[in-house]
Amino acid sequence: MKSYRNLFPFRIGTTSFILPVKEENLLSNARFLRDIFDIVQLLFFGREYLEEILNPAVMDGLRLLREESGLSFTVHLPSDLEFLDPSPGSLGASIDVIERVMEETEGMGITGYVLHVDRLHHGVPRVTCDTETIELFHGAMDAIGERLGARAAGILIENTTYDLAAFASPVLEGPCGVCMDLGHLLLHGHDPGRFLDVFGSRVGEVHLHGVEGGRNHRALARLDQATEALVAGFLHGGDAPVILEVYNLVDLVKTATCLEAIMA
Repeated sequence: MKSYRNLFPFRIGTTSFILPVKEENLLSNARFLRDIFDIVQLLFFGREYLEEILNPAVMDGLRLLREESGLSFTVHLPSDLEFLDPSPGSLGASIDVIERVMEETEGMGITGYVLHVDRLHHGVPRVTCDTETIELFHGAMDAIGERLGARAAGILIENTTYDLAAFASPVLEGPCGVCMDLGHLLLHGHDPGRFLDVFGSRVGEVHLHGVEGGRNHRALARLDQATEALVAGFLHGGDAPVILEVYNLVDLVKTATCLEAIMA
């Protein structure tokens, strides 16, 4: 695969889940990607994987790669953290995880910590925009700011299944940045233009991937003309890093090629 370093007016990266290796997954993928991309997104899928991922040997290996190649990293925090669960202790326990990850990845050139703010407690599948949930969202942002202080600016709230623009108030009044996931917007029928109107100046990272058969994280295909123009205009005009959020080499090559065409 050809190198995409210094090809775009922004830093470009992909996930740590491109090669199907089981041993030293993060390190093996980072080594493969080090000369192709500027950034590798370290996927911390769930809390049960923390001990495996935060293994000192893995962290030391990633630091060495950074020293040797200038590779940077972004962290996708565990997706099973609970920030809209009103039960006592849940919010604090989730912030504990963020704080631990930040401490153990210090000095690794982390460009951002991507966070899902979802209502996972008791299997509730979607977030609804009601007064209670907006208040819980405000409380989560306040608690993150109070605990993490200036470090909270490195956390990027990612749009997922629900319309994040409906929660503009707690996000924009809070201490965190925003991660724009174009695939999630398209899959769930949310307007990318409205998203950028609301959060454009706070977007600190962009995730690109395609949608096929009702599933996302597929190879990016050519978008409709209006969406392509919107995406190209935003990426040309800013410096937010872009993560090609796919999970195999075939989709990665297709997605990178598509991005080249969009940006031409």
